Amino acid sequence: MKWLRVKYLKWYYIGMVLFIPKIIFSQQYNLPLNHLFSYELEKEILQSKEIIHTGFKPLLKSAVNQSINDSTIFPTIGISRRYDKSYVSRKLFHEHLISLDTGMVKLTIDPLLNLEFGRELQDDPRAIPLYKNTRGFNVKLMLGDKVAIESSFRENQANLPQYLSYRVGQTQEAYGQGSVKKFGDFGYDFAMASAYISYSPSSRINIQAGHGKHFVGNGYRSLLLSDLSFNYPYLKLNTNWFNNKLQYQNMYTIFQDLERVNSDNLSEALFERKQGVFHFLEYSPNSKFSVGFFEGHIFPSLDTSGNIPVGANYWVPLIFLNSLIQGPESSAKSVIGTNISVQIAQQLQLYNQFSIRDRAFDNPSLQLGLRWYFLEHFMFQGEFNSTAESSTTTTYAHYNQSLSHPIVYDASELIGIIQFQKNRWQSRLKVNSIANQQTTIDYIDFRQAFIVNPSYNFTLHLGAQYRNQSAADDNLSPTQLSADYSALQNKSLYVYFGLSTNLQNLYFDY
Repeated sequence: MKWLRVKYLKWYYIGMVLFIPKIIFSQQYNLPLNHLFSYELEKEILQSKEIIHTGFKPLLKSAVNQSINDSTIFPTIGISRRYDKSYVSRKLFHEHLISLDTGMVKLTIDPLLNLEFGRELQDDPRAIPLYKNTRGFNVKLMLGDKVAIESSFRENQANLPQYLSYRVGQTQEAYGQGSVKKFGDFGYDFAMASAYISYSPSSRINIQAGHGKHFVGNGYRSLLLSDLSFNYPYLKLNTNWFNNKLQYQNMYTIFQDLERVNSDNLSEALFERKQGVFHFLEYSPNSKFSVGFFEGHIFPSLDTSGNIPVGANYWVPLIFLNSLIQGPESSAKSVIGTNISVQIAQQLQLYNQFSIRDRAFDNPSLQLGLRWYFLEHFMFQGEFNSTAESSTTTTYAHYNQSLSHPIVYDASELIGIIQFQKNRWQSRLKVNSIANQQTTIDYIDFRQAFIVNPSYNFTLHLGAQYRNQSAADDNLSPTQLSADYSALQNKSLYVYFGLSTNLQNLYFDY
């Protein structure tokens, strides 16, 4: 009977070899939305010969499996276990803090930290220590090759540079991380939770329900849908057709303004709410070209007049249908546009966005950009954005922050980014300038980081941020400027160092 046991064992191990890679490499979780995180990933996608749709983010891990190795999902070094190291060394520098892998079930738990200390080198009448103190966790659970669940929570306290503290005080929202409460004399307290469940019944279909953010485009900014604002509830359907050449995504969301509905009740009134529906159709005949068509529509759902029902057309997953049937007198607001990406060489990508709000074809917003991976470890990104103000400006927002470009008035912006990355070392210089007829904002950010643990992109970093906002015309008096322009006319030079987990984008550069 010994030969029989050997025979069965042989087929058992062959089955394991064939089956386990499917479990490991068919994971249905989202890749983090983080520009620093995506450096190596975007480079590999650009050089891949496979069709990988990148217009609607976050990307699904299984969507990049065919040509992207796990070692590039996190920066450069991968997530090898390094069994030659001690347990403490592996947990600090190589592995997830807590991990369980049975083949069919994989669980990881990691800390979320941002312990940052800084100093304002320009005049600051508050004369306070500046810091960000974020503590939280991230839990990721994968069940076979069809289901993934992820959840995270962050608790924050912060003393911010003066310009940023003023903006947070005005919007009552902490740069995309939730509504704030006062903390001490000058600080803010805020928290953010996110979660989703992702299910792929087949390789062509993915369904997600959760609370999070999304980004449409290939650039640093998005004129269509950005991850600038706070998390929101969503239901999303992603389908692929014609050998992955056509991808169609439909997303249904709930947004709210930080303005309460008038109520005679003694209890705290509800916030005004809106329902959003987004459709994105992306066509890629090959790995070098992609064109996407976008429609976003915002319907009022709850205000002082009470609940406002939306029509059946809200649920119909046909792109441009809502824009066609909603007339100018409708209270719903729309954004339509295109997103184009062209690969010129293995190292060079050109991208473009064009958007129109509320059928104002004579007043579009435009984006032109390029991403160039030159030499071996360097990347350059250049981007131009022209934004147009419209009646949709205050409607196309969530938690008092824009759902697209952070500048909601007529303005032009130039962005330049140079990034270097080799092994665990990462350097990044970003410069951008925003200008319109009233004001000019110049921003420079330099960041030097050492990747302590690539399993969850945990870094030790230091850097400096310079911001200068001034009147475009020196002859304009403060009374001729809007309140925000006048109050933010100051210089800031903020130097900082800290430890942080980089799994989200945070925008301070406007």
